[in-house]
Amino acid sequence: MDVRKKIMFIMPSLTGGGAERVMLTLIKHIDKKKFLPVFVLMKKEGRFVNVVETLPKEVEVIDLDASQARYAIFKIAKVIYQVKPDIVFSTLGYLNLLIAIIRPFYSKKIKFISRESNTVSIENKQENYPKLFDWLYKNVYNNFDLIITQSKYMRDDLVENFGTMIEKTAVIYNPVDIEHISKKSCEVEDQLYDNTKINLIAAGRLAPQKGFDILVEAMTYLDDQFHLTILGEGEDKLSLENQIKQFDLEHCITLSGFQDNPYAYMSEADFYILSSRYEGLPNVVLESNVCGTPCVAFAAPGGTVEVIENGKTGILVKDFNAKALAKAIVKASEIEFDKIYIQNFCKINFNVQKIVKEYEEHFMNKV
Repeated sequence: MDVRKKIMFIMPSLTGGGAERVMLTLIKHIDKKKFLPVFVLMKKEGRFVNVVETLPKEVEVIDLDASQARYAIFKIAKVIYQVKPDIVFSTLGYLNLLIAIIRPFYSKKIKFISRESNTVSIENKQENYPKLFDWLYKNVYNNFDLIITQSKYMRDDLVENFGTMIEKTAVIYNPVDIEHISKKSCEVEDQLYDNTKINLIAAGRLAPQKGFDILVEAMTYLDDQFHLTILGEGEDKLSLENQIKQFDLEHCITLSGFQDNPYAYMSEADFYILSSRYEGLPNVVLESNVCGTPCVAFAAPGGTVEVIENGKTGILVKDFNAKALAKAIVKASEIEFDKIYIQNFCKINFNVQKIVKEYEEHFMNKV
């Protein structure tokens, strides 16, 4: 008789964001002697699809082939009924809300756990119907048996603004696959940067949350010894291109699109720049630190301030504007950061084994 706990991981797709990386890391490294993972995707698509093929063979992958959440709710309900997991574990806001809505229809023996991926009070303001999302978080989110947040800030946001019961929450920082990142960071075939410059790197979805428009403006306050490379695709690409032209910055900013191996860019850069207006917990900070690269970041709402040791692993910028960001970048360039210290800070606090064990303990406590 198989005594392992069957845990169903549910995600919308594999489009290439931080939440997808975390989920795949958990599925890959969770103790298969204790847990039997089932990976359910609303639609098996996205840049990380190939990674699915590298998951352990015992991981069952189910593609619901549902293009939108509202079409997936009945399929999700059906697959939970068919698989009969001990634990249902989901991530990303709107999917979590759907599952919170259907949770009362299942036995209390099945434990429903969510992982919140962003700062909800701010994220909801970006939705088409913010009041509806606020209402749902206040009225159905406590249906979960456990809500995992990536930072203390995110937990407090749920408790204070949405009435989430604190006893139903747990703070677990994101895991960093140090071995994988270290290996990929060394795979540099071509010269990525002009080594006569101070090279800045930023990465992420080209969207308002990430504040790349502020970062582009910050470059107007820096001299020509600084060069910025931005990795990623998104809806703001055209407006960023126009902004770069408007400021006549084509010579010092490169938009390099999505890269399969961003770690090579992080490793070769002098500084990682995080200009986000808000975050849940920025994986890119941890990833750049694994590469030994310090981060200059806004002390924006979210968990950023919880993962940067100011002056040692990076610089936190309190004033939220382009000029302050530029000033902090100049300040960082005058500091001799200890690459080994940065790497060890990340290895000690955010290594996969430590974080996955924390998840496993919470899973076992619930079943």
